[in-house]
Amino acid sequence: MNFDLVVWTMQAEVRRTVLFSAGIYATLFIAHIIAAANDADVLFRIIATIITIHTLFLGGTFLFFLVQSNQSLRREAFQIGAFISLPLSVGLGWAYAGMQWNPMILIFPIISIVTHFLLRYGLQSKSVI
Repeated sequence: MNFDLVVWTMQAEVRRTVLFSAGIYATLFIAHIIAAANDADVLFRIIATIITIHTLFLGGTFLFFLVQSNQSLRREAFQIGAFISLPLSVGLGWAYAGMQWNPMILIFPIISIVTHFLLRYGLQSKSVI
């Protein structure tokens, strides 16, 4: 599927949420590299933890930006966030594995799938999405 088509068929609010979240993610990613380069171990760990949480709960974090939006918009954003979290979680696993192949890398996408499944179940039961 053409990525441009996917991006431009999103509702405008969802697209803004994805781009805003991507900006936050990129900023955190650059900050963790700078912290590592400057031997700021505590700061590096804090930023790495935030990146990990952001990755594994991406669909849910999108909802923070859409609190006042309608349910169908929040549902679309959640689904897109859950989908985007999969390749990000593979990258996260790669980083935690010391940037070399290790079967443990596959644990992170599994955690992301389970997290989003449970979040979806809980949010649907409360009519949030």
